Amino acid sequence: MEETFINNIINNLQGRSIFLIGMMGCGKSSTGNILAQMLQYKYIDLDLLIEKVAKKSISNIFSDDGEKFFRDYETRCLNEIIKIPSIVISTGGGVVTTAKNWGFLRQGIVVWIDIDKNAAIERLKEDSFNRPLLKNENIEKKYTEIFECRKNFYAQADLQVKVVKENITEVAEKIMFEIHKKLPS
Repeated sequence: MEETFINNIINNLQGRSIFLIGMMGCGKSSTGNILAQMLQYKYIDLDLLIEKVAKKSISNIFSDDGEKFFRDYETRCLNEIIKIPSIVISTGGGVVTTAKNWGFLRQGIVVWIDIDKNAAIERLKEDSFNRPLLKNENIEKKYTEIFECRKNFYAQADLQVKVVKENITEVAEKIMFEIHKKLPS
């Protein structure tokens, strides 16, 4: 990407943070890191932050303490993150289901990485053991069920970036173009 184009976006963002939302397997974590580098922003993976704070893995939080406990951690961590300017945050797929979280997300730009269902399922087949909501489940059926519950939340994002087979750099570039279109020049 052209340096002038990127600098224009950085200037127009004025330090506003970017929150990446979307279904598990859509590439929020991988894309978030690349996007942060492009914008010269800091990067936080919300799930990794929760694991550090809780001193245990997401899977263990779910199995030991339950999803509600995890969602409480998620909200508390978001409350702290929003105090930091110029940051790209990759959220967990369910962050959008807690009403209070939207108050935090709205303080930045919310980007929905809307991945093709079949592409996501292929990715998740290789990684389902790391996904508490998919453990011991039919991946396609459970994915569809979760997506149906969340799609109206995702649709509230400021920007939607459709993904099928793009690599993480291409997805980050798509996000940059969408941000450019949204912000005043």
